[in-house]
Amino acid sequence: MASNYNNTSAIAYERFSASKKEAAPELRALPERKSHRRAVPYGKYCAVMACVFAVLLAIVFSYMQLAQLTNENDQLRTTISDLESEEKALSAKKEQVYNLSFVEDYAKNVLGMVKLDKSQIVYVELQKGDRMVLAETPESRGAMFWKDIVRSFSAVMEYLN
Repeated sequence: MASNYNNTSAIAYERFSASKKEAAPELRALPERKSHRRAVPYGKYCAVMACVFAVLLAIVFSYMQLAQLTNENDQLRTTISDLESEEKALSAKKEQVYNLSFVEDYAKNVLGMVKLDKSQIVYVELQKGDRMVLAETPESRGAMFWKDIVRSFSAVMEYLN
């Protein structure tokens, strides 16, 4: 380059500026009312926070249900134990009621009953095979007919079962 200018101090600046203008991109100024800021993805942050909140809410809800079911389970166990103790008491009471010595004691002490003596027993002898006959009426015949049919039907159903 020095040979082109013959050691002169004058430099042709047009030549350098023209080549730089072609190489450098053109710059322009932004309008003053628009500020050039970097956009922050608030939508993504809100979506992530909403998902985290939903998961936390589901976890808390499941713990609430677990606590409620545990409480109900305890109440049912208490009810079952109460019913089992009541069943044992009723079973003992049933055994006592069906015990003949208890029945005899209850009849004597509470109801005031006494055993019959042999002198109080009266035997009745029926001579000639006495029997009782009911008077038949036309209405009683129809009622007896239907009772016999129902009785027969009941016997058949009982046999089939």
